[in-house]
Parts: sequence; C-alpha cells; structure tokens
Amino acid sequence: MLDGRQSYATGVLVADHLAVRAELADTGEPVAVAVRPGRHGVRIDGDTDTFGQRLAAGGSVEFDAVPVAAGDVLGSLSADEDVLSPRAALASPVGRLLSVQLLLGITDGVLAETREYSRVGHSPWHPAWPAGSPQDPHVLTVYGELTVLARSASALAGQALDAVHGGLARGEDLTYDEYAEISVLAAMAEAAASRAAQESTARALDIIGTRAASARLGFDRFWRNARTHTLYEPATHRLRDVGDYFLNGAHPPFVLPV
Repeated sequence: MLDGRQSYATGVLVADHLAVRAELADTGEPVAVAVRPGRHGVRIDGDTDTFGQRLAAGGSVEFDAVPVAAGDVLGSLSADEDVLSPRAALASPVGRLLSVQLLLGITDGVLAETREYSRVGHSPWHPAWPAGSPQDPHVLTVYGELTVLARSASALAGQALDAVHGGLARGEDLTYDEYAEISVLAAMAEAAASRAAQESTARALDIIGTRAASARLGFDRFWRNARTHTLYEPATHRLRDVGDYFLNGAHPPFVLPV
C-alpha cells in the first residue's frame, strides 16, 4: 500500500504514469514506484498557482492506501553504493540534464527576442540614437556578458552529455568513481545554466528599459519561467555537491529532479 502526499510533480495533470519516490515501511529504503493516476486512492489536485511554468501541468498528489504490486516497484533509490549500481545511478545526471536543456532554452529564447527588439527599437539610455544603433556601449557590454554566460553553460552541458553517453556505453563496467565524475559534470552544467537563465531573463528587461514592463511584449514570461524553475531546482545544492567533490572527493548523492 502507498500512502502519503507529493506537494508538487511536473506533468502530473496529463501523465499516464506517476513516478513516485517512496520508502519501504519495514526497512525505510527509498524506492521508485510507478502508479497510474486513475488507480483507486490517487487524488490529483491542480492547486499549484505558480507565476511561471504555467504549461508544466504540475500539481499535488495524495495517495490513500493505493495498492502497489511488485511489478510497480521500479527499483531502489538508495544512495548506498552497495544497493544502486553506477549504471542505474546515471538516472540522476540524466535528470539534471533535462533541467539544463530547459534553462538553456529559456536563455536562448530571451536573448533572441531581446536582440530582435534592440535592432528595431531605441536605446533606453540614449533615446536620441537611431533604431538598431550599435553606439550604446552599455547595451553591447550586457549582450557580451550574457552571451558568454549562455555559451559557457551550453559548453558545459555538451561535456556532461558526452560524459553520460560514455557512461551508458560502459554499461555494467561503469565504476562508482566514473559515475561520480559524470554526476559532477551534470551538476556543474545545471549550476551554469541556472545562472545564465536568471541573469539573462532579468538583465534583458534592463536592456529594453521601461517598455519591458508592457504585458503586450511578454518579456516577463522568460523571467517568470526561469525563476519558477530555479526555485524548484536551486543551484545551491548543485554547487555544494561540486565543491564537496572538488575538496573532499565526495560522491554526489543520488537525487532526481522535481
């Protein structure tokens, strides 16, 4: 039987199956369980009123004595390396990279739309300058800084993706040390993408100036989406994992994104 409540789950309002983290009553071991939303005892509530990621179809889920068969238990989520194989643990960095791609998409989107607006608009600091003028050093500097952040995050994401592919190719020969290196690369990529998304979506509004406050232009949607995602997936945890690995050689914990 499955009992409990998950306060937020992405896509829960449209999902065919729910992947749930649960604990065995007798041992306390964390396991992954697959549950159909229509099963008796499952109650889904679309009560999440977020200011961003409104199309994520997220919500809360309550489980009241939901029957769970042995085949519904996908496997252990234990951080104990004696329980979880390195290959199975790759699910964690793979999940991190899904978060990274979402953040990079937001970053690229806001920079592309802001650039097009800048080319046909006026400088918020020097309104007399003609449309598309390259004369404003402040605007050029901000675009340069944000481009460096975006490209750096994208490069780290590429390294992490290559590492994951290499780990999957190793199969059962993958070691825990190799898994740790892959997991740290994914954590670095997510931290970099988080910073790029937050910086780009906030400073893009400064580039445009007061016109960015117009709901008609919709530039606020990038900031709202980025900020909502980074609240649920804070980069602080990833940076701590990277620092602990760098300083102490500690293996990152097995964690799946929200």
